Amino acid sequence: MDNALKIYVVEDMAISRVSLERMLLNNEYQVAGSAAKAETAWKDLQNSEVDLVLLDINLAGEKNGIWLAQQIRAQLHIPFVYLTAYGDQQTVKEVLATKPNGYLMKPYQEPTLLTTISIAFANFFDNHKETISSESGVALHNTIFIKDKFMRVKLQIKDIYFIKSEGNYLEIRLENKTHVVRGKLTEFLKLLPPNIFYQSHMRYIINSTKIETLGKDFVAINNTDIPISKKYKEDIEKSISFL
Repeated sequence: MDNALKIYVVEDMAISRVSLERMLLNNEYQVAGSAAKAETAWKDLQNSEVDLVLLDINLAGEKNGIWLAQQIRAQLHIPFVYLTAYGDQQTVKEVLATKPNGYLMKPYQEPTLLTTISIAFANFFDNHKETISSESGVALHNTIFIKDKFMRVKLQIKDIYFIKSEGNYLEIRLENKTHVVRGKLTEFLKLLPPNIFYQSHMRYIINSTKIETLGKDFVAINNTDIPISKKYKEDIEKSISFL
């Protein structure tokens, strides 16, 4: 669960809030926190690590969900999804003005919620120029989001040891875990910092900071011998000399 996406829930009905949190936890998301009031949520969000906010529009207190959405959009770099039982023209007009990444009408079913969350992440990344994306994943700052099975998983780029191509799939090796995503090695390489990650072989990308041993035609990373082709060896040797 360490790499699970962190979602913050803003919902003033306790039963609905608990139910929503349970759905998230059952599907391997982390609940970063929750609140019944917009003001409380805003304080939390400014001091918490959050990947996405699920936001009810009608909240108890002076401020509503649209006010909170305005703060998020203006000051934080995270996506949010509205949850609402209201679909009147005035509400929709106010909602559209905040450019949400998703909109979910109540009552909703668990599959619809999960799909909406996935689409929200995709929309958010597509609308940010500093984001790099490919079939395999999405890179944002020092983080990469991948889709392993049916879940989006957040990884710190520095935690990747190496990537191995297996047919149409890639094995992303961390210190003690492996994620499998669909994609091409050359496309995935575009998501990674070029001064740290290098292709070493037609089937491998390596993190040069994780190299333990450099042999004649291999490198050892995390007790694994990874082949090096002649065409890539010079760049890898140069990268090590600067470490």
